Amino acid sequence: MGILALLGLLGLANWILWMRHQQVMRQRDRMVNRVGYLEGDLTATSQRLDLLSRGVDTVFGHTPELHGLLGIHRSLETAESLLFDQGVEVSSSESCAIATHAARAVLEGHEDNEDSDEAMLAGLYPLVNRIANLLDAAEMTAEDLELTGSEQRRLGELFHATERTDKAAECYRRAHQLGAEDASALRSLATIQREEGDVESLDRSLERLLAIDPDDVEVLKEQTLLLSGTDVERVVRNRRRLEALGIDSNPTLEENTIADLASRAHEIRVEVDPLSNEPATAVGWLERAAKLMLLGEVAVALESVENSIEMDPAAPDAWLLHARLLAAIGGKTPEAIQSVRRATALGEYGILLEAEILENDGRLDAAREVLEEHLEKDPHDAEVRGRLALILLNAGSPDWARKILNEASELSWESASLHVMDARLLLESADRHVNEMGVHDDMILLQSLTAFDDAIERDRESGQAWLGRARVLRYQGMYDEAEVAIVRARRLLSDNPAIPLEAARLFTEMGRFDQANTMLAEAATQMHNHPPINYVRGLIAARQGRLSEAQSMFTKVLEAEPEHIRARLNRCSAALLREDLVTALDDANAIIEARPNLGLASQRRAEILMNLGDWIEAEAELRRLAELDPSHTMALVHQGTCLIAMERPEQAEIPLNKALQIDPENSDAWYQRGLLYLDFNRMEEAFSDFKRAAASDAKHLDARLRIAAILHESGNPAKAAAAWRDVLDVDPEHRLARRRHEEAREKVALSASRTKTQV
Repeated sequence: MGILALLGLLGLANWILWMRHQQVMRQRDRMVNRVGYLEGDLTATSQRLDLLSRGVDTVFGHTPELHGLLGIHRSLETAESLLFDQGVEVSSSESCAIATHAARAVLEGHEDNEDSDEAMLAGLYPLVNRIANLLDAAEMTAEDLELTGSEQRRLGELFHATERTDKAAECYRRAHQLGAEDASALRSLATIQREEGDVESLDRSLERLLAIDPDDVEVLKEQTLLLSGTDVERVVRNRRRLEALGIDSNPTLEENTIADLASRAHEIRVEVDPLSNEPATAVGWLERAAKLMLLGEVAVALESVENSIEMDPAAPDAWLLHARLLAAIGGKTPEAIQSVRRATALGEYGILLEAEILENDGRLDAAREVLEEHLEKDPHDAEVRGRLALILLNAGSPDWARKILNEASELSWESASLHVMDARLLLESADRHVNEMGVHDDMILLQSLTAFDDAIERDRESGQAWLGRARVLRYQGMYDEAEVAIVRARRLLSDNPAIPLEAARLFTEMGRFDQANTMLAEAATQMHNHPPINYVRGLIAARQGRLSEAQSMFTKVLEAEPEHIRARLNRCSAALLREDLVTALDDANAIIEARPNLGLASQRRAEILMNLGDWIEAEAELRRLAELDPSHTMALVHQGTCLIAMERPEQAEIPLNKALQIDPENSDAWYQRGLLYLDFNRMEEAFSDFKRAAASDAKHLDARLRIAAILHESGNPAKAAAAWRDVLDVDPEHRLARRRHEEAREKVALSASRTKTQV
């Protein structure tokens, strides 16, 4: 029994040990598997870290400036840990030192990357936001940072770039305090104040800028607009400074209107609450909105005027300004019209603004109907009548516009606007006459000039009248007077793109092409690729001999305005000079079909046909032109040329003689008749005509060649040498003339040698 019990115990112990062994084996297998998983995870992690490391090295290899961003990141991590994560209170001086060190780290990164602004900004954005958040969390301002004025300004620029304008403004103010003569920080601060609509603070910043530089033109102009209607003394001071600098500071009509509105609002606000800087009343918000609109901050101005309307819905000025702002934003024409009508119902004069909004939206018929309805109620309103006539003229109905003016009462004609409109209609007639006949009607131009003068007599501040007067004087060839009128118009309409465009046309006529190009560049900033811009550029290129560019410019004009007769005529002339005869002939045919009485088009067509050798068709075209205008000299001259080429010289003498009777100084007529006499072998008469051609045109090369050839063959080498010398004076590279000149000189020298020998 004892042995069996012992064996049983041994068996039980053996079984327990075996079970324990199995359990240990299973645990070992699990540990092996887990170690395998860990090895796999470690391998994958190692691979990912290696990939990340190689990627960072690759990026840093192409943009080494990013290395510094890691140091900035570590500095910010350290600063955040010291300020917030240690659980130990830090003194205020230590906090300022920590934040200053972090800010300087950001600025050092900015300095390291000055040559690569894009990479610098992209990498610094989140870091600048972190330093801003750090300052907010630590309840610190720019004054708490121990930075210099230059460092404060640069930190402000970084905050401004990340749209943290609150922190940027603090830094700019602190920078100005530390360096009062540094205007850059103040300019940046003024930009923020302008964008936020803080006109009072903006005024203070502009005044400080003027203290640094009293002759800063842009600041003087901006503060003049800002103070319009509110601070007369400083406005007068600024305008006098601008005038002393030779800069015109006269406000536009729209600026005067808004300034008047701001003035009225300012007077009311001063009476209600003279000590308030922040708007607390409807008129205060209205004043701020008017000033912001003058500065071009439309969105902020709209918020201000809406606050004004919310406080006082019965203020007509606010509704009118609200309409102007909605129209300036664009896409809100119905709301703008509704605001104008609300202002009109409250007693404000808004009919012209309503018509302007509709016209700018392309709804000319609606604008016309609004003005016509107003004229039915008030037929003596000259401004509305003039605006209606202008809309009709722009819509291509000059006769209807003339009818509107003719219906005006005698009292209405005391307004300058009607005389300006009358002159514009006369100019339209003058342009039509040029397109039809190729020349100006002097009587129409005189009537137009008189009408513009009548407008100026009634209102010497009418910029449109001075501009129109400049255009008429240019047509009449009185360029100096036209330039004076342009200067007057520019002072009154400084932002009107028609002023530099007209100046460009005038300078082109005067041959001052550099000034013309400058004026075109100014006009193009507002008009871009408007057809008149390309047309004048084409004229300049043509006059400077750049015919390919000129033809391209005129083509752009015709793509936009296919009926532009003068552009097509000029393209025809450029193509003819470039010997692009197919294009030139197509243009000439198109012009003659549209304007059969335009003599210059017929002349161009005849010249093209002559170049193509189609003498019969060219002579028929010239005969038709001579019937339309019997005194057309070039038509008669070209007709003689065609008849000579057609071997009908006996008939060619008649038109050539007639051309010389009309214009005895026409060198081409003398030359062609000389060729005719040469064919008839009438050498003396031919020689005489060639001499007259050369006398009439000192640069007439062909006439001088004929004279030299006749003298060369006449056996008079001395005179022949002098004649060939005259040819070389016109064209020094003429090979035949140079060779014949040498031959004649040799003959003269040989003759002199023989004479000497005989003696």
